[in-house]
Amino acid sequence: MKFYRYEIVEYAQKDYDGEYTNPTFPNPCLELRTYQLLRETPKGYWIGYGSFGFDGYNWKKWVSKTSKKRFAYPTTEEALTNFIKRTEKRMNILDWQLQVCKISINLAKNIKL
Repeated sequence: MKFYRYEIVEYAQKDYDGEYTNPTFPNPCLELRTYQLLRETPKGYWIGYGSFGFDGYNWKKWVSKTSKKRFAYPTTEEALTNFIKRTEKRMNILDWQLQVCKISINLAKNIKL
């Protein structure tokens, strides 16, 4: 059994000299991460990746069977739905923080010293 999680990744770009630099424009890539089922418990699953057996896996995480929010999902459809919800929530939080910053700058510019 496999588990899936979508994530946004941005990769560095090479400049004319072959050095890695920050991209000049956003270039997000949507990647599907796949995790192996390591062990099933009555309440959830241990998932991970690596090749050293359960105790020596490079990375492992416990995922609930019943939680609405999970790190990874057993189907790509559920993983994509979760990605969209996570990203929409992140956008709302960032939009709120941007509004707070704009108001704060305006307040600071109106202070007379």
